[in-house]
Amino acid sequence: MDTAKPLFVSTYPPEECGLAAFTKYCADAVDLAAQAPVSSLAVIAKTHARRFDDTRVKYVIDNNRPDAYRLAAEAANDGPCDVVSLQHEFGHYPGKWGVRVLDFVRACRKPIVTTFHTLLAEPAPQARRLVKNLAACSHGIVVMTKTGARLLASLYGVFDPRVQVIPHGVPSIEFDRDAVHKNRLGLMGRRVLCTIGLISRDKGLEHVIEAMPRIVKCCPEAVYMIVNASDPDVKSQEAEVYRNSLAAKAEALGVGAQVRFVNTSPTREQGTIDNHQSPEDLLQFFRASDVYVSPSPGNGQIADGALAHAMAAGGAVVSTPSLFAEEALAEGRGQLVPFADSAALAQATLRFLNDPALRAETRRRAYEYVRPMSWRNVGRQYLQFFSRVVSDNQASLQRLFLRMCAQPRRRRRFSKRVQGTLVACEGGE
Repeated sequence: MDTAKPLFVSTYPPEECGLAAFTKYCADAVDLAAQAPVSSLAVIAKTHARRFDDTRVKYVIDNNRPDAYRLAAEAANDGPCDVVSLQHEFGHYPGKWGVRVLDFVRACRKPIVTTFHTLLAEPAPQARRLVKNLAACSHGIVVMTKTGARLLASLYGVFDPRVQVIPHGVPSIEFDRDAVHKNRLGLMGRRVLCTIGLISRDKGLEHVIEAMPRIVKCCPEAVYMIVNASDPDVKSQEAEVYRNSLAAKAEALGVGAQVRFVNTSPTREQGTIDNHQSPEDLLQFFRASDVYVSPSPGNGQIADGALAHAMAAGGAVVSTPSLFAEEALAEGRGQLVPFADSAALAQATLRFLNDPALRAETRRRAYEYVRPMSWRNVGRQYLQFFSRVVSDNQASLQRLFLRMCAQPRRRRRFSKRVQGTLVACEGGE
């Protein structure tokens, strides 16, 4: 079986979002598995022009152009890739519920593998139709948890061999929890709570801040670190209003000194630590955390890179019960608390802070669970799945071609249909 050459369709750094980071890690992992630079990228520019230094970026999709996704499909058809890896997350594609992504899949003649990052447990009718249409147009489907696969089957009617469970990748990190990481961040002697990711209203950060007075009362050395920049879309729409409201809430509750924002933006504002954070810098926060908190207010998330990274860093995690967290934190690998419940967040956090044995055992179980999810292993699984999809598509087209050969009137039409795909129609009518 030949090595597949995937074209990733997604956001990409320097875009600041989880999907962009995932795509960078995944493309790197696939290239590592192939031992060659087989990946290329068609990158979504959501709001404004970006400069992409990665030479694998072959095409930029301007979300402001009405024909952008049809043109991107034509570029994929004419390009050297033999499979498209479509990274799907609501909110990244234009149109209501991102419906214009269908312009791409309907015009693309290369086999498509769609990775679903979010599946809504109670979808609006249009969202359900979109997922079903994407699945119908895909030659392969990836979800990151068994829960996601069950949801696809039960709620969206997608339950065939095309569905593959490939976990969210994580870096390979040594299991150590010494004080050096706190020292490097100036947090020596503090009990560190941490949430890492883009700041926006759908992250539930206010509920952790509301829990802080009770936590600080029982553990005065506690500090809550909110690490990373505001979401670029939030910046353009609300100009840091949400982050400022969080800081104001902390001050009003008397925990302003115990809630710190570590921001990646280049401007300095009162109450923030502004310093561009590389992946290595962010890893320091994961490793310095006594408790990692994931307070997302919605349960449709079937991928959570930050939570997975926290587990890989040997973290003790408190999370709301997203689809991803329910599966990842089962069997004593973390604590789940109800959505939007600051009292429960405080109780679970204090349970970890006050019980070193529980914290250590939880960390051990979490770390063992994610060890097989290293990016090296995940890249190998994606490459194998891509290659299988390409091979199956070749065989399917070849069978169709042979059937069409027995019907000369339809052969010319078939030849035009598969032009640009993996089957070469040799000879004349």
